[in-house]
Amino acid sequence: MLNEKGIDLKKVVSIATDGAPAMLGREKGLVPRLREHHPGLIYYHCIIHQSVLCASLGEVYSEIMTTMMKLINFLRASSALQHRLLRTFLTEVDAAFDDLLVHNNVRWLSKGRVLERFWAVREELQVFLSQQNSAKAKQFLEFLQNAGKMEAVAFLADITSHLNDLSLKLQGKKNTVCELMSEVRSFQRKLEVFKSDIQEELLHFPKLLELTKGEGDHQCHLEFLEKLIANFKTRFDGFILGKQVLLFIENPFLIRNVSAFSAEAK
Repeated sequence: MLNEKGIDLKKVVSIATDGAPAMLGREKGLVPRLREHHPGLIYYHCIIHQSVLCASLGEVYSEIMTTMMKLINFLRASSALQHRLLRTFLTEVDAAFDDLLVHNNVRWLSKGRVLERFWAVREELQVFLSQQNSAKAKQFLEFLQNAGKMEAVAFLADITSHLNDLSLKLQGKKNTVCELMSEVRSFQRKLEVFKSDIQEELLHFPKLLELTKGEGDHQCHLEFLEKLIANFKTRFDGFILGKQVLLFIENPFLIRNVSAFSAEAK
């Protein structure tokens, strides 16, 4: 492709990958093969992809999310008739939305939007399921009536909204690596604020506050935030383009210690 487009590999400064073996594999990976011809090529894991990997749900929240998706699939995809009945019901009771969204397991934006929509119509869904006669409907109704599970859903809806904000800021054209890393660093600082807030007033967790009225210790949610903070630290504190290099890209006139900059760049 490089040859077909007339691109000189020696003029390619860096390459971002998703960390897959096809990209980084020692024998057949793309990066090692390119570096055979261009040893100075800089490579790093895609910033957006890493931010997604940081937010692994863990066993408890994964189970909640799985049940949520099964519930939505039951309401939307089990039959065209049931889907029509659901939409008609939500319209008749003047719900905030007249349908549920389908979830894409790969994208955090998808998770956040599904949870947002679900939370807005959760009470109406309870009424709708109570009118169904199937065993599955009864099982999902018990899920919706379980205070502990709904607290987890509220927390997930809140935290995914923050992750969505970060994801949107990292997307789009004409964003430099400096701007992307600035957004990541800013989010890392926000996570520390969220950690304090989850133990106090829940100002950044409106759905959790609405459900719990500020009561409870929220220890499980605190542990999730601590893990999230640790994941971001592990993945981004050692980002291959160090602070001096990023600063040089943004404003080279601010660099005074050229020898330190050169050492970091290497």
